[in-house]
Amino acid sequence: MYFPHLYPDELTSSLLIRASRHLGIRYDEVAKTLTGSNVKTRVHFTNPFALMQIAEATRMTYDNVLVNHTLYPYVTALMTVRRKEQIRAGLMETTPQTRSDFKWLAGVPWSNLACRRFCPECLREDLQRYGESYWHRSHQLPGVYTCISHRRLLLGTAMPLGWCARAFASACPADRPGMEISPLLSKRLLDAIAFYSKQALEGNLAGRLEEVRARIQEVDDLGLKCSKGLITRCLMRQLEDFYGSRYLGPTGVIWKNFGRSVEQCPALFVRRGEAIAFTTFQHLLLQTFFEHFPARNAHR
Repeated sequence: MYFPHLYPDELTSSLLIRASRHLGIRYDEVAKTLTGSNVKTRVHFTNPFALMQIAEATRMTYDNVLVNHTLYPYVTALMTVRRKEQIRAGLMETTPQTRSDFKWLAGVPWSNLACRRFCPECLREDLQRYGESYWHRSHQLPGVYTCISHRRLLLGTAMPLGWCARAFASACPADRPGMEISPLLSKRLLDAIAFYSKQALEGNLAGRLEEVRARIQEVDDLGLKCSKGLITRCLMRQLEDFYGSRYLGPTGVIWKNFGRSVEQCPALFVRRGEAIAFTTFQHLLLQTFFEHFPARNAHR
C-alpha cells in the first residue's frame, strides 16, 4: 500500500494527518489501517503511536522513526541508559500504543493548556519544497515559542497538543491562519529555552546537566544558601519571579513533586538516580535560569 514518507523533524502524528489526505480516508481510518484494528482509535498528538507499523510503511528503521520523528529523545534526555531502553522496548510492543507512559512531558496540564504551534517561515519553505505543510516536532516542545532556524516567534492555533476534536484532527499548519502569541518572556530567554530544548531533542543535552550540578554547588555565591542539602525558599521565589506565572501557567509546570516541599525541588533536579524523575523541561528551566540569572537581585 502506498504511504507518504516522513519529512525532516516531522511528528509521526503529522504523518498520519498527511496520509489521510494522500489516501483519501479519515484520520482515524489511517490508524486502523496501520494497526489492522477495528477498534475505535484516537491518537494523542505528541505521544508515540504504532511506531513499528509506521517504520514498515515508510521503509525506515524503528530507531530512525523513534529518534527523529517522536519526542522520545527530548523526554529521555536526562534518563539513565537502562530507563531509556525500557521505554524504547515498551514502545515496540506488538499492540500499538495510543497512549504511553510519557508522563515526563509535563503531563495532562501541558497538553491541554498549550496549543499546536508553527513557524510561518518554515511553513513557507515547506510549501515551496514539498508542496504541503506539516507539524514540526521542535515547535511543539513544552515552553518553546520561537523557531531556532528563523529566530522568530511561533504562531499558535486553536488546536490543543493533546487530544483533539475530530473537526481539527486532520488539520495541517497551512489550513488555517496562525494566531500571534503574546510574548511571555523576553525574546532572549525564549530563544535560550528553544535552543536548549532543541539540544535535548537532538540528544546533546546530557553534558549540560553537569553544568547545572556545578552551579547548584555555587548558589552561595548568588546569596541563595543551602541548608542540609536543600535549596532555600529564596531560590524558589527567584525562579517564580524570573519566569512569571504567565509563562509557567500555560506550560503546566509544578515545582512541587513527589509530595516534597516546594523549596526542595531545585536541589532534587540535580541528584543522580531514577527515583527523582523531573521532566526535561524543568531541567531546562533551571539551566536557563542559571545562564541568565540577574545576580544583582539575588539577595532579597
